[in-house]
Amino acid sequence: MKRVNQIAIDFSVGTLNFLANIGIMLPYVLILAKWQQTQSETYLMALVAFYISRAASIFYTKRLNLKSSTYLILSLTLGAAGSLIFAFTSQLGWLVVGSLLWGYSAATIWPYFLTVKLHLTHTANFKMKRLYWLIFALLGLIIGADILAQFNYTLTFILLGGLYLAALPGGLLLNNFTSDFYRSAPHQVHGLSQTWRWILSLVFFGVLAVLTTLRKATIILPSWITLTIIGAALIILIVELIADWHVLPSFKMRLLNRGFLVSLVLLFNSFFAYFYLGNAGMYAVFGVYLVGFETGHPVFTLLGRHRPHQARQYSLISLMAGQLLLLIPWVGSYLLGLLLITLYVGYDNPTINETLYGLDSIDADSAIIHKYRFSTYGGLLCQLVMFGLLVAVSAGTHLSLLDFFKPSDTNHFGLYFYGLSWPLVFVSLLISIGNLHSLPTEKQAIQSK
Repeated sequence: MKRVNQIAIDFSVGTLNFLANIGIMLPYVLILAKWQQTQSETYLMALVAFYISRAASIFYTKRLNLKSSTYLILSLTLGAAGSLIFAFTSQLGWLVVGSLLWGYSAATIWPYFLTVKLHLTHTANFKMKRLYWLIFALLGLIIGADILAQFNYTLTFILLGGLYLAALPGGLLLNNFTSDFYRSAPHQVHGLSQTWRWILSLVFFGVLAVLTTLRKATIILPSWITLTIIGAALIILIVELIADWHVLPSFKMRLLNRGFLVSLVLLFNSFFAYFYLGNAGMYAVFGVYLVGFETGHPVFTLLGRHRPHQARQYSLISLMAGQLLLLIPWVGSYLLGLLLITLYVGYDNPTINETLYGLDSIDADSAIIHKYRFSTYGGLLCQLVMFGLLVAVSAGTHLSLLDFFKPSDTNHFGLYFYGLSWPLVFVSLLISIGNLHSLPTEKQAIQSK
């Protein structure tokens, strides 16, 4: 009986680990697949609602001053609710509610899981069980059965809802291993009274909703209106950055750089790769990103002979070389450039997680959340710059925005290469150079631990 209980707990914690790793992307991919299958405006609105909820939730979490393990349980519960809503109804109102719940879960499950996991590695002798491939195989079989039987992803949504529920015992178990980080900390004011920031946020995420819709559907807006709302969103983003500039003062450029790079690779280049590789382009980018993200840390650790400072230098060289290679209009340099950039991201991600969590100057329970906030700032900046450039280029050549997001041929390679890719890479280079300038202050912050 004891062995059966242990197997059940191992499965629950392993499922939690699995959901935390895939939870930010899989719901979006499934809702997108549902919309592509039906071409229904209902699922388009649900997709936009999910995207905005996911983007906004990382900024407006922690309002209740709960401990991270409690937020983790909340993320699992809302994820289960969102998934099951999509399984059992297609009514617009319920789908929007499901999207909002699932979006919050997608944005918060990984950072809160990571916070709890890092806390446990410092305070308890507890090991996470990993069941990735078993669950991946099960999920793949269910998706395959869904498609073959034409169940419209109903089985997949039900399975995901079941996985969220199966992970709850693991979340409750982790809750017993963690202490209430807020009991010893003074009550924090999170800015609920700052009405102006709430108003700006509503405007900003409204702009994101418009841009996300323009990326998916044919909606005709005058270019000057689109550029105006993008400009307004950039101003709001800068205001928000200034308001949060006191947080993580030594690491903000590094985190902004990380967020910009991830969006550059996974958002922009997942579309732009079509002009290099055709329909296989998006899959090639995802494959390169997966390889770089998973192998970056061991590769640079070995090159640096297990010396963190030397390994970091090699990773930065890889980043700069990768960005420069993207400026060459050749498929070989393009794929190598993406790989070198994602190797840097793969090395930087776990390194900065450990560094931030170990700093005495930062609340351990909020360090990872702050990290994801600043990374999200960088990702949103990349999106706004990309859309601004795309609107300007499309207006000047009398093309539709969907000619980039849903291309039918590669005739406009030169236009998008020099009009979109080059400027985006140059902006990325500038942020990376700013990241280099922050290295001395980072070193001082680490030495002051």
